[in-house]
Amino acid sequence: MYIGSTNTITKIGSLSHSRCFLLALLTAATGAIQVVSGAAPQRTFFVAPQGNDKNPGTEANPFATPQRAQQEVRKVNRSMSGDILVVLRGGTYRIGQSLVFDDADSGTGGHSVIYQAAAGESPVFSGGAPITGWQPDSNGIWKAKTDIPNFRQLYVNGSRAVRAKGGALPGATLTGTNGYLTTAVAMADWRNPADIEFCYFTSWCLTRCKVSSITREGSNALVNMLQPQFTIARRKEGKQVDLPSYIENALELLDQPGEWYLDRPAKTVFCFPKPGEEMGRAQVVAPAVEQLMVLRGTLDRPVHHIQFVGITFADAGWLRPSEVGLVDVQANFVLQGTNILERDGHLFAMECTKSPANVVVHAAKAIRFERCIFTRLGGAGLDLEFGAQDNVIQGCTFFDISGSAIQVGDVLKDDHHPEDPRMIVKNNAVLNNYIHDACVEFLGGVGVFAGYTEGTVIAHNEITRLPYSGISVGWGWGEVDAGGGVYKVPFIYQTPTPSKNNCVEYNHIHRVLERLQDGAGVYALGNMPGTIIRGNNIHDNPSWPGGIYLDEGSGFIEVTSNLVNKVGGQPLNFNNSHQKRNETCKVHDNFIGVTNAQIAGQAGLEPSYRDLLTAAP
Repeated sequence: MYIGSTNTITKIGSLSHSRCFLLALLTAATGAIQVVSGAAPQRTFFVAPQGNDKNPGTEANPFATPQRAQQEVRKVNRSMSGDILVVLRGGTYRIGQSLVFDDADSGTGGHSVIYQAAAGESPVFSGGAPITGWQPDSNGIWKAKTDIPNFRQLYVNGSRAVRAKGGALPGATLTGTNGYLTTAVAMADWRNPADIEFCYFTSWCLTRCKVSSITREGSNALVNMLQPQFTIARRKEGKQVDLPSYIENALELLDQPGEWYLDRPAKTVFCFPKPGEEMGRAQVVAPAVEQLMVLRGTLDRPVHHIQFVGITFADAGWLRPSEVGLVDVQANFVLQGTNILERDGHLFAMECTKSPANVVVHAAKAIRFERCIFTRLGGAGLDLEFGAQDNVIQGCTFFDISGSAIQVGDVLKDDHHPEDPRMIVKNNAVLNNYIHDACVEFLGGVGVFAGYTEGTVIAHNEITRLPYSGISVGWGWGEVDAGGGVYKVPFIYQTPTPSKNNCVEYNHIHRVLERLQDGAGVYALGNMPGTIIRGNNIHDNPSWPGGIYLDEGSGFIEVTSNLVNKVGGQPLNFNNSHQKRNETCKVHDNFIGVTNAQIAGQAGLEPSYRDLLTAAP
């Protein structure tokens, strides 16, 4: 079925089409890397895992660490006459503490500092630590000591193992406001009850609440849950938790090949290997750092003109869910801190807290990630936040990530009503990336999230095999838009948010919404003047609604020339009729339930990046 205009509109033609691509090209040019250029670099340093930091950093005598190369770059980058290259030989670089870049590490004179893989080689920045000395325990389980205080992920021969888990809580009933009674009385004798997590599927979220204690109560066990998070989960707006869907992180649940458990007090890891896994020979790694790399500038002195090419970022964690759980509002944003308010008997917040990424770009300009790999990560993959402008993420692969793959912007006051325009996350481009099998632990995450941003271009990405939405743009359900939205809030802003001129086009989004629902291939919230959703090929998303979704508060968005097929509900879904915001949106010339070879051929990775589809695991 060909879908024409749903409103009285003037069709926007080539001028609008050119605007998005011109913005993408300008953004890419601002941070462009001239790896294959005729210009000789000003300086070249070499780094290799088998090198020595006392070496001079030449090809014959390389440094051993990127930190040592960073020290040398700072000596020569104040008045650059050409790019500075740091060539990284293949192998693993153990990052024992966060690798931090600031303005002192920036390129100058219009040139860039480039951290680049040696030709044909694969350097890995790893925040993990090996776990060795495995010994058989009992019933096919092995154990080993570790000095890492806590971690949520374990990788055996490069593959993520499963934290020990079971099914639903047997014979469970809610009791009072603090927890449950269960017929599984033996749980009162389980080891380390305060490390156990109850997990709840609630439509578009997977909420995690921690146990506080378990005691016997007659023929039952009384499970007390950690507060205040359990109360927040029971009373938050949207979907509330009831009985847990499954239980995770107890030694007593370690009964399936591929599962593992960390006994924190005993500093011992237990693992039930899969068939063929020999723990005495296996390479077992756990994350030992949370923030693997951060580029952190300030508004007055942003970090800028640094490039990363062909580097793998891996093996970093995120421990806050182990401390307090994860009460997901949406897209792995949580109610947290002192900003929780009450409305009609439920809890909400005008600003939510995001799940942080393991690689962060903060107050930074002209930063570029080109053909990098982000994998085996315990938070989100990559954040562009607070004053991040004119940055490019292109040709990268994101997979095996606990949370969202890419997060652009945030949803705090500094984002929706910044006091300084330099705070705005603006003119960033996410181009030709292959995102798959992300959000594997925190299922409510998305492939690419953009909050209150201006001029974000999300184009020509391949996004597949996700539990929830592919791309999510905007936030706030209209609450912080000029004049407010339909919901009652304590403070009404009279000025608009920075959300405008965002562009989501020519992405190939399929097999998303495989576990949760009430999401889409492309999902939008809030007023975003000048924003366009165009030319995306969206198909085979099993849950509702699954196609393109303009949710509450969505306004001033154009939706055109998209191809939507085989989704679990309404291909074009609109929940933005309040305040007649649907009438501000221009929806026309979309193709629903039919084929269109031109759109299908244009969407997804461009030809020079399609090798990512065959190279990725």
